[in-house]
Amino acid sequence: MKETARPRQAARRRRKIRNTIILIVAILLLLAAAVFYLQRQVQENYATTDEDSVLSAEATVGSISTTVSGSGTLASEDTEDVTIPSGVEIDELYVEEGDSVEEGDLLATIDTSSVLSALSDVQDQLDELDEELEEASEDEVSSTVTAGVSGRVKAIFAEAGDDVATVVYENGALVLLSLDGYMAVDIESSDYEVGDSVTVTTSDGDDYTGSVSAVTGTVVTILITDNGPEYGDTVTVDDSYTSVLYIHEPLKVTGYAGTVKKVKTSLNAKVSDTTTLLTLTDTSYSANYDQLLTQRAELEELYQTLVKLYKDGAVYAELSGTVDSVTDTSDSSSSSVSGYYYTTASTATSSDDETTIVTIDPDETMSVSISVDETDILSLEVGQEAAITIESIGDDTYSGTLTEIDETATSSGGVTVYTATVTLDKTEQMLSGMTASVYITIEGTDNALLVPEDAVSQTSSTAYVYTSYDETTGELGDMVEVTTGLSNGTYIEITSGLSEGDTVYYFESSSDSSFDFSSMMGGGTDFSSFSGSDFSSFSGSDFSGGGGGGNMGGGMSMPGN
Repeated sequence: MKETARPRQAARRRRKIRNTIILIVAILLLLAAAVFYLQRQVQENYATTDEDSVLSAEATVGSISTTVSGSGTLASEDTEDVTIPSGVEIDELYVEEGDSVEEGDLLATIDTSSVLSALSDVQDQLDELDEELEEASEDEVSSTVTAGVSGRVKAIFAEAGDDVATVVYENGALVLLSLDGYMAVDIESSDYEVGDSVTVTTSDGDDYTGSVSAVTGTVVTILITDNGPEYGDTVTVDDSYTSVLYIHEPLKVTGYAGTVKKVKTSLNAKVSDTTTLLTLTDTSYSANYDQLLTQRAELEELYQTLVKLYKDGAVYAELSGTVDSVTDTSDSSSSSVSGYYYTTASTATSSDDETTIVTIDPDETMSVSISVDETDILSLEVGQEAAITIESIGDDTYSGTLTEIDETATSSGGVTVYTATVTLDKTEQMLSGMTASVYITIEGTDNALLVPEDAVSQTSSTAYVYTSYDETTGELGDMVEVTTGLSNGTYIEITSGLSEGDTVYYFESSSDSSFDFSSMMGGGTDFSSFSGSDFSSFSGSDFSGGGGGGNMGGGMSMPGN
């Protein structure tokens, strides 16, 4: 019995092994068929180009421009503040924000007692200034201008009748002195050494013997006497080099007040420290005196304003427009009287000298400010044209002008931006706070040869287009090098290489480059289930050109062990 059982067990093992081998072969054949099918699908779908993906375009002549764009909110421009002197109080305010006013309309009535109090204060200040003016009138500057040091007069900028301060502002000095007895001239040369003797010829033909005092690199400094040669004269050195004479050691004689009465010196005169160069008049009109007079003039204007307010007892509009803002009435001292606003000056916008009670918009212009990236700011210039759209109004485009560029940078999230302001004429529908889109034209041309930007291939050194297409092979041909100009992101200007009417061909750009295995296999094949199979032995089925594991290249791979 044992001998009979052993052959049967051996036969069962052989059948089991044979069945297993048949199953493995069947599985391998199925996988080989699947891989072959995938290879064919990849070749058909990705190795060839559909005829529909090739586009053509004709080079046409048209207009193109580049723009800087941004958005912001509308703001009233050229608004006028209606003010009253600080300390004056309002009885009643007769306008509200948004009201239309005409020139001469009543805006507010004034508390006359507060005006009288302000008048008294201003009068006291005027009296104090008058006392200071009397004292300042005695603080006269000297009526003479002396040299202060010994030297030689080489330039006189002042003439009789000149204002001393003006002469100094325009020339830097009243008189120039030479202190060491030398004039100097610098030339570019490598032919001289310190101590060399040279001949310097002035513009009127006079020759002076000079010597080289310094050589710095190729700059040679030559000195000649200051007795005779003119300051600023163009001279020639050794008949070879031309340059301008200057004072070797100059001294500027200055002043700050008075009028020149007489010039008491002359060019090339030798002077000592006590020598009088100029005599002056109006020396009592000092800088301090002038400042006090300016302050008094301002107080006189304020006094006249207060007198008018006291006489009128009210404030009237000085221009027509719309009330943009009124005095803040949220303070506890404010209350409503007979439908109008009552407030004291303490709740109004104020400065040291005046208080704003109403702001009037003349309804002529508006502005919108946009943020501009640092890469675009240098291409902007005041005066450039802009197009503005306001979505809340409609599809109309309004013309504007770039009127201001704020070069103060701000940074946010690592991005540096600047502010540009565009001004436009106001229409009845425009309101402050509306969102506006701005397009500033920075460059443009009307007769440009244009092709789609996608048709131009760019490298670091050149640009080119294709002017033929082979439908049989699906290939583009006849590559033509072109020179490009302006681009607006859709079309690009061709400045050379093509002519109007030429046709260019290019592949349609596509962002869909994904590959879906399940769509090719009907969604029913799960390769991960064959985790126990080693495909590395099928080296002849390697589609990647190297390595096992069924690598398809391009990031696609069959699951391995």
